[in-house]
Amino acid sequence: MRNQRVAIAGLSLAVVGVVLGAVVVLGAGEDESGAPRVTAVPLTRTRAASPASPSRAGWQVVDDADTGLRYEVPSEWALAPDTETLESSSGTVLGHLTDFGTYLCQGAEYGRAFSGSGRVEGDPADVATEVAAAIAADQYSDGSQTAKVTLSRPTPVVRDGARGTVIRAEAEVMADEVADSCAGTRGVVTVIALATAVGTSVVVLGADTDDRGPAVPLADPDALRGISDSVRPRG
Repeated sequence: MRNQRVAIAGLSLAVVGVVLGAVVVLGAGEDESGAPRVTAVPLTRTRAASPASPSRAGWQVVDDADTGLRYEVPSEWALAPDTETLESSSGTVLGHLTDFGTYLCQGAEYGRAFSGSGRVEGDPADVATEVAAAIAADQYSDGSQTAKVTLSRPTPVVRDGARGTVIRAEAEVMADEVADSCAGTRGVVTVIALATAVGTSVVVLGADTDDRGPAVPLADPDALRGISDSVRPRG
């Protein structure tokens, strides 16, 4: 899964250059099979979890006042800095990002799964469809080909009185034709869109589904379901 984020208030370009130079040394090269070498990045929490009590022992609560939503992620998911956002090709901006399975490969940072939340104008069913399709294409397309995206049927949901829609987008590119051999070639993006007091709010959950070896394992399917099921309006 590609890291396509913008830091609102981040490092200077000079410092970024130094960091990337160091990353190249760590992540460059290939293994004996010819595949790019990956280096797993240790878990680093860069923002505090919500003090609210999670429903699952040991999990962390993500509380987003801007969207009026709250959800939970496992302890092994890292909470990204508040300054980082992810903008989709449809214009949706996600904040309160979390990451799982971050790794370095040939000087760039990738991840096996992420979540984020944001607000989008429109009906929850339409919003869920548009956001899922856009982010799935963004994450799995590259310079050589556009990802094939398949959308599930929208599923109506009610979460603590808030009505909305859940939709899944499966994305895939041909592994032997991708220009970026470090990124995942197959994954699922789930969008939970709820009508809240501040408008239509979304939580986006993306996860690779292709096997890239023990150094960068996939996110646990039970954990992914738990994250999706935990999305609620803030109390």
